[in-house]
Amino acid sequence: MTIQRIVKMEFFKFFHEKVYMLIFGIIAVLNIIFALILANAQSLPAELYGNKTFGSFMIISIMLLIAANFILLYWYPFHVLSVDYNNDVLALMMASGIKRKHLFYAKLIVTICLSMLAAVVLLLVPGTLLVIELNKNIEMLQLVFSSFMNNFSWYYLIDLILAYITTVTLMLLACTWMRGAKKAILVFIGLTWGYRIITSFALLVIPTIDVNEMGHYLAIYGIQIIAMILFGYITQRIMAKQNL
Repeated sequence: MTIQRIVKMEFFKFFHEKVYMLIFGIIAVLNIIFALILANAQSLPAELYGNKTFGSFMIISIMLLIAANFILLYWYPFHVLSVDYNNDVLALMMASGIKRKHLFYAKLIVTICLSMLAAVVLLLVPGTLLVIELNKNIEMLQLVFSSFMNNFSWYYLIDLILAYITTVTLMLLACTWMRGAKKAILVFIGLTWGYRIITSFALLVIPTIDVNEMGHYLAIYGIQIIAMILFGYITQRIMAKQNL
């Protein structure tokens, strides 16, 4: 089986997981509702707009909703990476002649794509509504976009993309190492902690970071790319030796 077929199979499973689709749908609707309330807060009835109880309720609800979004967006990649271990599909796929290297790349691609799709489902519409509200205040909109278009903001955006791919690769390593067990989350936290310590130490000893902002980000990019290659290699070696 080719990587393309494995990717298609994973997307098929995603769109047929009714529980997760329902959870994503509920949280997406809640995101939209609270975005509309925040965008039109000044249009609320006077007895609500100045009410301390209502304000406290909104603050707590928004904090809980943000936490739910964060947990779901972090938990779902673990589900994608570990589900085939837990339902023994991975062993059947290996028995059917699928190369483990192909499976590794397919899992990595699918996890990144599905995680981004989940983020779009949860955040695109609420984000669009807030941008529309910002559009009513031209000065505020210009300030946001001018800040984003700053050169260093583009460096930061690339950093976020590489950091996310590195995180997914590290998740894949943890899930493969623990064979999809729930303790893979703890292993991931430990590996992330170790990775952050090594990264911080490396940035302190690399001389280019003191030259300019661009040199600093180039050093970060290099470390992230090396980490992705290293984590991917270790994962492939573990997967190659596992007795499924």
